[in-house]
Amino acid sequence: MTSVAVTGASGFIGGHALGAFTDAGLTVRGLTRSSTSADLMSLNYLDADAAVRALDGIEVVVHIAGLAHVSSKSLSDPLAAFRAGNTRAAEQMARASVRAGARKFILLSSAGVLGQQSPPGGFNDDSPAVPYDAYTVSKFEAEQRVLEAARGKISVAILRPPMVYGPGAPGSFGRLCTWIDRGLPLPLGRIAARRSFVGIRNLCSLLLTIATCGKQGPNACFTMLVADSEPLTVAEFAQRIAGARQRRAMLLPVPTPLLKWTLGAAGLGDEYRRLALPFELFPSRARESFEWRPPHSTAEELSWALGH
Repeated sequence: MTSVAVTGASGFIGGHALGAFTDAGLTVRGLTRSSTSADLMSLNYLDADAAVRALDGIEVVVHIAGLAHVSSKSLSDPLAAFRAGNTRAAEQMARASVRAGARKFILLSSAGVLGQQSPPGGFNDDSPAVPYDAYTVSKFEAEQRVLEAARGKISVAILRPPMVYGPGAPGSFGRLCTWIDRGLPLPLGRIAARRSFVGIRNLCSLLLTIATCGKQGPNACFTMLVADSEPLTVAEFAQRIAGARQRRAMLLPVPTPLLKWTLGAAGLGDEYRRLALPFELFPSRARESFEWRPPHSTAEELSWALGH
C-alpha cells in the first residue's frame, strides 16, 4: 500500500487530492501550514528538520501548497512573497523528501510558466518556459530548484495545469458561476480565442496515476501538461456552466478592443488576459509515459462540480 503525503491539504486542490488518494485505498497524510483539524498535520514548509519528521515513512510526496489567487498589488514585495510561498517551500520539501527516504516527489506547478498566451498550434509538453510575472517566475524557479534538489536521488514529476475548476474552486471559475447565477450580462460574446481548463477530478486522476505507478526509478524526471481534452472559448465555457445550472448565459457582443480598454482602465488587465487571450494546451507526455487520458469530459466535470 502506497503512503502519500499531500501538502496544502486544506486548500481546494489539496483537499480533493487527499480525498482521491484516500478513496483509492492509499495511506494518506495531509499537511498544511496551520490546521484546526485533527486529520491534518500543521507544518512550516520552510523548516527543514520539521519537514523531514513530517515525512517519516512516506513513499510519495505531492507538493500542492503554494501562494496563489493573491493580487500582486496587495503585496509590498510580490516577487519575494511568491518566492517564499512557492519557490523556497517547494525546494525545502523536495530536499526533505530526499532526506526522509521518499521515492517520489510530485510538484504541482502551473501552465502559466509557458507564457501569457499560447502560439498558433498551442503549447505542448516541450514548449519553452516564458514566465511573465512574479507568480509564474516563482513557479518556474520552484521547478528548477526541485530538479536540482532531487535529480538522481528521487523520482520527480512536475505537473503544469491551466485553470482548475470544480466544487469550491476559487478565482475565475467561482466568479463566472456567481455572475451566471445572478443573471448578470457577461461581455464575452465576441471572444474567439480558445483556452484549456482542467477539472479537479481529471487532475486528481493523473496525480493518483503518477503516485501509484511503480515504473520510475530515482533518475526518472517528467515535466508535463495536464488539461481536459477540449479547449473552449471562455464564452463556450460560460455557456457550459449555465447549461449545467439550467440557466441561460447572457453574453454581450462587446468588441475585444473595447473589452481590453475597459478592463485596462479599471485596473483589470489580468482579467482580460484570462478571458480573451488564447491558452491552448495539447498534452502528450502523460499519455505516453503513464498511459493516462482524462477520464471525464468537460461536460461531465462541470455537471459533477456544479451538482455539489
